[in-house]
Amino acid sequence: MPTAPKPVRRVVIAGGGTAGWMVAAGLSKCLGQQLDICLIESDEIGTVGVGEATIPTLHLLHEVLDLDEKEFIQATQATFKLGISFENWRDVGQHYFHSFGRTGKGHWTAGFHHFWLEGRQRGLASDYGDYCLELRAALDNRFALLPDNGINYAYHFDATLYGQYLRRYSEALGVRRFEGKIVQVQQATAGGDITGLLLDNGHLLEGDLFIDCTGMRGLLIGQTLGVGYESWSQWLPCDSALAVQTTSVGEPVPYTRSIAHPWGWQWRIPLQHRVGNGIVFSSRHVSDDEAKAALLANVQGDVLRDPRVIRFTPGQRELVWQRNVVAIGLSSGFLEPLESTSIHLIQKGLTRLVELFPADGICQSDVDEYNRQARESIEHIRDFIILHYHVTQRADSEFWRQCRDMEIPASLQHRIQLFRDSARFAPVAGDLFAENSWVQVMMGQGIAPRSHHPITRQMDNASLGDFLGSIRKEVARTTMKLPKHHEFISHFCPAPAPWMNTAADTRGGPRLNINPAAVFETLTLDDGSRVLVVDDFVRDPDALVALAQVQAGAGRFKPVPGHPYPGPRLDLPEPMAGELAEFFEAQVRGALRAGEPLGMSSRFSRVMQDPATLDPRQRLCHRDGSGLQANETIVASVHYLFRDARLGGTVFFRSLMSDADTAQFLRDAGTLDGPAFTERYGIAPGYMTASNRYFEVIGRLPARWNRAVFYDGGVFHTGDIQWAHRDAYLQDPGRLTVNAFFKRRRP
Repeated sequence: MPTAPKPVRRVVIAGGGTAGWMVAAGLSKCLGQQLDICLIESDEIGTVGVGEATIPTLHLLHEVLDLDEKEFIQATQATFKLGISFENWRDVGQHYFHSFGRTGKGHWTAGFHHFWLEGRQRGLASDYGDYCLELRAALDNRFALLPDNGINYAYHFDATLYGQYLRRYSEALGVRRFEGKIVQVQQATAGGDITGLLLDNGHLLEGDLFIDCTGMRGLLIGQTLGVGYESWSQWLPCDSALAVQTTSVGEPVPYTRSIAHPWGWQWRIPLQHRVGNGIVFSSRHVSDDEAKAALLANVQGDVLRDPRVIRFTPGQRELVWQRNVVAIGLSSGFLEPLESTSIHLIQKGLTRLVELFPADGICQSDVDEYNRQARESIEHIRDFIILHYHVTQRADSEFWRQCRDMEIPASLQHRIQLFRDSARFAPVAGDLFAENSWVQVMMGQGIAPRSHHPITRQMDNASLGDFLGSIRKEVARTTMKLPKHHEFISHFCPAPAPWMNTAADTRGGPRLNINPAAVFETLTLDDGSRVLVVDDFVRDPDALVALAQVQAGAGRFKPVPGHPYPGPRLDLPEPMAGELAEFFEAQVRGALRAGEPLGMSSRFSRVMQDPATLDPRQRLCHRDGSGLQANETIVASVHYLFRDARLGGTVFFRSLMSDADTAQFLRDAGTLDGPAFTERYGIAPGYMTASNRYFEVIGRLPARWNRAVFYDGGVFHTGDIQWAHRDAYLQDPGRLTVNAFFKRRRP
């Protein structure tokens, strides 16, 4: 007689990150009272972390988990997303928008686009996007929650913070987390099922069902059980990605930007306090260095960390459930983030597992059904992504010519041909993307249907014009009633800056130890601006220098590509940043009449760049916070951590030019190369420390060991760098400072 299946009571999730903690949250919420769930992750193993944009299906998971939307948004620095702007995909200089939601109103015989096509033919219809609320609101930078799900939206969020948020949720429901690396996978002698995972600390975790969330390496499903991987590189040409974060320089828009390049594409995803950027590219058509240079040349704001290359093979695991292992996330397959489907595929893997959960034992019929549904789901999405590459009018590079001319899956070819011939949509059961999505992308990429449904010809001009006009007017009226996206966030769900989420005294790690007996003095510059000088600022400045030297020795001080600061920098540890923020609120805000806090950043810095190599921006005094809005200001600070006064303090300036001429001068400094700038303005490479015909000195503050200075970042200023003492700058620790920037609402 066959052996009865073994009931599943112990679930072991291998790997954390977004995938691991989504699975932990869903299983613990739905089946946690029947299961013992544990999760293994190592702080030493990083995550891929390129996915920060979602699609509206995430609402379904959050409803299952019963999450509070406002709490979730604030915990993950989220903004709202109404769609994706595709730029340069159809052809260079041509853009279109793939919005969420519905466009117009269709008929049971034909979708709205048939009526729109008839209206265009008769000269009665405006742009297709004029009939979609989500599209018009996105392009006008507006958003609000509407009754009865009146607007379809998703989110941009910090994927790392999302994982941490779901971890807290899961642990509250009883999920146990184990820190460590998996060093051995134990299998049953008979059958080959996995029985346990041995960690590097000697802990053995045994289970009945194992969820592989170990990323692209697929430790359990691939390396242990030997399930192969089916590559889709013949249809999806990109195999590499670079991701980088930058500071915010403007209001976050409620959509993702996808910007095509000659060898791939770039994303831009705005969060509340930073922006996620990246490039997906084909390594056969561009080098890593060239892709990195293109990425850094096309970002806005300060780069917060160096981009790193991620290699991938687009495709699907041949089986995502094998024996007693279910692969979810990147271990099951990978589709590039073009349509923000990575997190959705994790969600589908989870919900499918809950629907087919083998509580009374694993049955092959359940396994087969899970694998069938998983393959169909990802293949539908695969076809939709291929559509963007294949249907293009670009012929400016070998990459795009190959995409245009490649053979595509028969399933996609049928959909394209059907739409091209008759504007008809071929629905497929279980397809993630509905008719409106396919129509927007096919027309956006340049398909012009040769015909459309004859039902539209039943309407005379007056009736068709009234039908189209009423929809367009309603969309316009509703759009204008919506608040601006950033205004809605600021009222409904503003998130504190990540470094201010908890009080400084609750965090471990290095501390500033600000001196309660520090000496304060307020100075006034020649233009009336106030400067707060704080001497004996911290109690143990030598400890800060020693910390910086250790970090420099480990190679963590680095120049930020594209940033004008003339030397390497390192973000201040979070506990120190928290102390500095609290000190500012308690001691500085009143003295400098600063407004309400909007965010802060801080870093160790060293001046090390030879003056002969300075670009035009670096030869000048400057103002901080170039991306500020009209109602925002910046207060800056510098803490001198060197004893050699020859290394210089801070010099303040005012412009001798008109506002318009000053603005032009600064624009030229940012756009002209060195020789052209010198020829136009007569300013040779070198550090600016004295008055010239464009700016005059209004104050000079000498450096002093352990002195901190707080001032209005809108006043022109620069370091008093005397390169005649070159050796003093280049020796360790040289001109070491802590620089901080406090973004405030204008009082």
